[in-house]
Amino acid sequence: MNKMLYFEAPDGISGDMTLGALVDLGVSVDAIKRELDKFVPGEYDLVANKFSRNGIHGVSLDVAVEGLGCRGRSKGDLPRNDEGHGHRHYGEIRGMIEGSGIPERAKGYALKVFHVIAEAEAAVHQVPLSEVAFHEVGAMDSIIDVVGTAIAVDILGAEEFYCSTLHDGSGTIICQHGRIPVPVPAVFEMARGAEIPIVIEDEVKTEMITPTGFGIIKGLGAKFEPKLAILPERVGYGFGKRDTGRLGAVRVTLGEKKPLKPQENL
Repeated sequence: MNKMLYFEAPDGISGDMTLGALVDLGVSVDAIKRELDKFVPGEYDLVANKFSRNGIHGVSLDVAVEGLGCRGRSKGDLPRNDEGHGHRHYGEIRGMIEGSGIPERAKGYALKVFHVIAEAEAAVHQVPLSEVAFHEVGAMDSIIDVVGTAIAVDILGAEEFYCSTLHDGSGTIICQHGRIPVPVPAVFEMARGAEIPIVIEDEVKTEMITPTGFGIIKGLGAKFEPKLAILPERVGYGFGKRDTGRLGAVRVTLGEKKPLKPQENL
């Protein structure tokens, strides 16, 4: 049977949460960094911090980039913006990935993730794909989240991807473009036609699904499967930076999809 990854995001999903879950699942940070060394210009570091909440243990991942410092846990309490990050156009990021020496399958995953995010941003801002400029997603730490996730998925050898219902908050947030509603427009745009339900949690007044997080799910081609019969091999939890009063983690399970007999009822 083919190996599969099952993503569960009852408390939202972001790039660092996803990569943290894959590290907790068993992918070595050193193995990820060996490939990222072929891609990332300048100095950087990945730090996998052991973290627990509500009796659940997992990884909170920090990314440190030369000139930007470390994206630590306190950043989750700040508005989304690209202060100190600059921005990159979609074509620049695509060129960086295409010209890198990372494995071809990982390269393909990363390119697809950025393509679906760019398509959404182009639709939201009504500009051609070639003119899409990433702010938060274009920051090097976010690029590392995406490319690192693609590398980790390739290392695991997963060939099928599934997800549960995704949950987001409500209200508004501040970003580069000013105050915008939650779920943010790029997430809603990516959700169109994806057949992945989003549950809006009215009691959480902040963003829980980032464009990077949804982009990873859609870019991997994950299929929504609310009643998945899975033979689990390993499980990982990746914790986010915001304290929303909930667990605040993505769970990723590596295993095999169990074929059901007609009389079996989930």
